[in-house]
Order: sequence, then C-alpha cells, then structure tokens
Amino acid sequence: MKKNYINYLIVILTVLILGSCEKDPKGTIYSTPGLVSFVAPTYYPALSDNDGKVINVPLNRTDKGAQLSVKVKLISTLPNYTTVFTVPADASFAAGEAATNVKVTYSDLSLVDPTSLAISSTTGNEIAVSLAFPFKLELNDLTLVSPSKVSSTTVNASKLLNFGAATAGMLNSIDGWWGEDYSVDIKKAVGTNVYQVVSPFGYRNFAFMIKSDGKTVVCPNQIVYKHSSYGDVTMGSVTGSVTGKVVTLNVGAYTVSAGSFGGGVEIITLP
Repeated sequence: MKKNYINYLIVILTVLILGSCEKDPKGTIYSTPGLVSFVAPTYYPALSDNDGKVINVPLNRTDKGAQLSVKVKLISTLPNYTTVFTVPADASFAAGEAATNVKVTYSDLSLVDPTSLAISSTTGNEIAVSLAFPFKLELNDLTLVSPSKVSSTTVNASKLLNFGAATAGMLNSIDGWWGEDYSVDIKKAVGTNVYQVVSPFGYRNFAFMIKSDGKTVVCPNQIVYKHSSYGDVTMGSVTGSVTGKVVTLNVGAYTVSAGSFGGGVEIITLP
C-alpha cells in the first residue's frame, strides 16, 4: 500500500513538472529595439548658479544596442524662450546603454519672463524667492516613439534665487504704508532682475521683478508688516512701472484678515 502511494505521488509530480515546462513564454511580446521615449510627460528640474547652465532631461530607449542619436526640438510660445533655452545637439545613447539625457542649455534668464514669481517666508525677516520657466521638448521623428507613447515632456524648470550683498537705495512711502521717505537696503538676485527690499517697515523683506521689457514690474501679494492688533498685513493687487532707476508700486490694498487699510504708493529708487 505504501509503495502504491509513493508511485502515485511520483505520477502527480511528473504531471506538475511537465505542465510547468509547457508554460514557455511564447506569447510574450518583446519591445521593438531602437524606439525611444521620455521618462514622464512632465519633468521638474531645479536650476542653480552652479549647474553650468545645463538642464538634463531623461530619455530612455527600448534596447541596449548600438550608439543611437535622436533629434529633439524645444517648443515654447513665450517670448525669447527658444532663444534663451536651446537643445544644441542630438540626444545620444551610447552603445550598450538604454538611458541618456537631452541636454538643454540656457543663457541670460533676464531676457525672458518667468511664468511665476513665488515668495515664501523663511527665518526672521528673510524670504525665499523662486522663478518658474516652463517649456516643452518633443521628439522630431514620432515614428521612433516607444509603446509608452511619451513623445514629449513639459519641462517646468524652477530656480531658487540667490541675492547679492545689500546696497543702499531709497523708499518714498509718504503715500504708502510707512508715511515717510527714507533710506533702505536693497538686494539684487544673481542673474535676473529680481530685487528684495530689506525689512522696509521693520518686519519682513518684500520682493519684485522687473520684466524683460525693462518697464513693467511684477510684485506678488506678500506680507510686509505685523500689526499689533490685526496681525499680518499683506501688500496686494500691486501694479508697477519703471523709469530709469525709479520703481513705482501702486498698491491696490494693504489687507488684514479683518479688512483693508486701503491702497497706496511705494516709490523705490534702486542703487
């Protein structure tokens, strides 16, 4: 009886082994070699003063074959973007490598206008200021697109700005928040026309940008004062203009959570 039981187990195991051997991946569809795609439809690189003015955007291919070069074009409807941001050479896969980078070089950022100027508080009166520069990369030859179908990617490049040493300027706030005309410290960002006025009302710095036309000012809503009764005061709905070194900020309203102190004018003379 025991012998028959052992024989029975042997038969069962043989059937299982033969069944597993028949499960050969004959139906598996392997990727066609030589096809490429971007890693994702969006990419968020951070620019810095030490990046050599190069942005590396990842690109993959479906094999690890011979050396392969792929043409990529840079697209933007924003003024001067395709002049400041360029793809100087084809993306090149080395032999035996399935990944590479599209190298995008950029020049003077002050020649283009970022799509946003973001400001946040850090420590004490200091603020962090960053800019956003979006553009699109697309494969020239869409017949080379891999099954992932990521033939293009939107590159949302951003830069956290570094500022130079403070130098003396003037703030005419007679018709503004402070009601006086006095000297203030002003810092300029490295590589672009963004400025910080250092603690002009005895509280937090505020920042603004002069656009590439040299005449228009962008000044986002930002906290500039701490009221003893009403808390944070936001300088908001600002429009501005530039004449020479004089920047005029027309403030729509100085607001607190309980309401508004009305508008005003801040006139800044740059160093």
